[in-house]
Amino acid sequence: MIVLMQVWGMLAGMTSALADEQGAALSRIGFVDIPYLIDRAPQALEAEQRLETEFAPRQSELELQRAQLAELTARLADASLELQEVEITQLDRETRGLERRIKRNEQDFREELNIQKNNEFKNVRILVLEAIAQFGKQQDYDLIVSDGVLFANKRIDVTERILESLVRENSRLKSAN
Repeated sequence: MIVLMQVWGMLAGMTSALADEQGAALSRIGFVDIPYLIDRAPQALEAEQRLETEFAPRQSELELQRAQLAELTARLADASLELQEVEITQLDRETRGLERRIKRNEQDFREELNIQKNNEFKNVRILVLEAIAQFGKQQDYDLIVSDGVLFANKRIDVTERILESLVRENSRLKSAN
């Protein structure tokens, strides 16, 4: 609470200093919800679709391997099949080998997907931050704040307006191609 009061005190001090500097003009302060923008920006949605398309074949392969494992496990557990000890041992070996392969493949899949996701969303985050800065300059804001805000009145929340600019920019880039 004390920290919040200090922040508001600093903001008030900055506002009064800016007002003095500009001849009693009021400062424009805005708030933006960056996670909201990143989740809803068309660039993020397109990145998500690219990742889904890129990783779909590997996801399908993993599902196929899981189905094979389920089939082997069912054969091994089926008491009605009268398998010889050698066949049971062979089936058990195949099952354990496939389980290990699936675990390795799933781990590799998750790691590669996370790396790609981080790269894609790093680029989206950069776009969002650039859009916020550009919006602030174009709309003559003195301060736009984000994370760590405990309350922001809708009057100063510029998130939707920045999202609109991201949508316009995405449309402009698509029509240029």
